[in-house]
Amino acid sequence: MAEFTLKEFENLNLYSNDSMQKVVASVVNSSSNAVLVNMYEDSMILLDHEDGKFYIADYDFNAKELKLRIENFEEVELQREETEFRDKVYEYFDEEEGNAVDLAESYKEDVMDQERYVAELINGAMATKDFSETTDWSKVKDVIDESVIEELRKDKTFKLYEERLETHPLTEVKLFDWTNPVNVSLVETETSPIVNQTSVEKANDLWKKAEFKEAFNEAASTLIEDVEEGTEKFRSLLEDYPQIFYLDSGDRKTLFGKAILASKDLREDMSLLVKGIDMLFENFDLAEMREEYLSEADEEEVDMDDEGEEKDDKKDDKAPEAEPISMKKIASELKSIAEKIEDEDIKAKLETLIARVGKGLEEGTRPDVMKEAVAILTL
Repeated sequence: MAEFTLKEFENLNLYSNDSMQKVVASVVNSSSNAVLVNMYEDSMILLDHEDGKFYIADYDFNAKELKLRIENFEEVELQREETEFRDKVYEYFDEEEGNAVDLAESYKEDVMDQERYVAELINGAMATKDFSETTDWSKVKDVIDESVIEELRKDKTFKLYEERLETHPLTEVKLFDWTNPVNVSLVETETSPIVNQTSVEKANDLWKKAEFKEAFNEAASTLIEDVEEGTEKFRSLLEDYPQIFYLDSGDRKTLFGKAILASKDLREDMSLLVKGIDMLFENFDLAEMREEYLSEADEEEVDMDDEGEEKDDKKDDKAPEAEPISMKKIASELKSIAEKIEDEDIKAKLETLIARVGKGLEEGTRPDVMKEAVAILTL
């Protein structure tokens, strides 16, 4: 008897053959150079709209884990079929009463219509893609120095995250190179948004950081004037500095107290602010946000290994913490690539990613950021 959880059973039905093509089309269309043309039981036809070539590929969809793998790309060589028309040409010259109008009509139906079908197929596939949301990652691929990437692959952190992209794929496809398999997940694969063994120590020192003080001052000032808007400001602050969640109540009050004392504009409202911020954490939305974050970061599933011992799958599955020197190497190479890119949209995305990688030196490793960086460097 097949056993499924209700969620697994829902996924099996949600991603059945009837709706699967729409899902896969969305995934393929997230890339910079491909669209889905058609899909079959275990293969598909893709179009590289940059060079106009069709490809046949195999795919495997894991309905339980919601992961899709596309591989074994084979370029399709299209040849015009003219056998039937050729026979009609022979007939035209063999028959004394051959009709040139009929021959012309036959050419239209037997030859030209083949090309019209292909054109309609391309137009139909292209119509499903939103090009306003497309980033041309081939421009990045063109300036990547493969020798530098090979050196980076000797770095333990880089190697681990390149391997992790296979087991915990990103949720979008950047580029099809028509050689290497493509892995993508329909859901976020990282349960812990931040990995850092020294999060508490670093969180305690946040009040010394100029960027944190600026963001905190804005949130605190807003809270004094408007509780609802101030709460949203603090929510944004915590999304940027989630290591604060690792602090207990006393350390958290100390951190915010030091931040308030460091601001001459906030000192006179210190008592009010400390109480107000504490209420946000204990009674309002931030409490729920804190619990959700900590549960994702620390939740552990206990299982038994072959010898009957407890096995912590969550711990085994946890993303590795990046070494500071590795982050600096990755950020440096991304910066080198960004300097070579003329496309302002791509340059802005790379600069944002560089900043997020650099921020990891203070707040801890963000697996999604590290995977994004490694995925771009290995395009």
